[in-house]
Amino acid sequence: MSAALDIRGVVKRFGPTHVLRGVDLRVEEGERHAIIGPNGAGKSALFDVISGRTRPDEGRIVARGVDLTGRAPHRVSRVLARSFQTTSVFGGLTVLDNLRCAALGAASSRVLDRWLHSRSIDERARAMLDAIGLSARADDLAARLAYAEQRALDLGIALATDAPLILLDEPTAGMNRGEAARALALIRATTQGRTLLVIEHDMDAVFALADRISVLVRGRVIASDTPAAIRANRDVQDAYLGAAP
Repeated sequence: MSAALDIRGVVKRFGPTHVLRGVDLRVEEGERHAIIGPNGAGKSALFDVISGRTRPDEGRIVARGVDLTGRAPHRVSRVLARSFQTTSVFGGLTVLDNLRCAALGAASSRVLDRWLHSRSIDERARAMLDAIGLSARADDLAARLAYAEQRALDLGIALATDAPLILLDEPTAGMNRGEAARALALIRATTQGRTLLVIEHDMDAVFALADRISVLVRGRVIASDTPAAIRANRDVQDAYLGAAP
């Protein structure tokens, strides 16, 4: 398989503090890849660097053959879409209009092309509305959605951009078991055929969803393997998971 994302030697410093210490990570095309690790390991900082929110001090980031190193977020968004730990929906817009905005952002930057393709943008938004199970809330303001519904909308916004690579930062955070299970089922169903990179603290969710798992500890990837191999890895047990059951 070709790499959907290839990260080599990425370093990020904030003053004297090294947050990322030479991260190497390879995500294959079509793979569901999870990043786990203790708080402060650098997981969200790595997502910030990948998505262009911050520039790496060293290293290289290539997604689907495109060098993204140091590119601005609006340029990176052509290749990947990201959700955040906290919901980032536009509360003052309707649910459907949130998805329309995402679909519009993926369209051509030429105003005429956007006007000509307005119908296809609306169709994409409505298709995503069905996929995330919010058709009945289409005309409601996003701010009125329940928390789990807002997280579903976050996912829909990322997917509506039509980016081939999706980054999800703790998509089940703040959910109860039932909500988390439904969120996982939604992620599994809606990301078919796309490459998924996800940060998640819920180990049940990680082992149920991921094809491969990378473990980030103190700004370094200490292991990257199948879920079964990660569960059995003594270094990973010592650093994060605890003793194997």
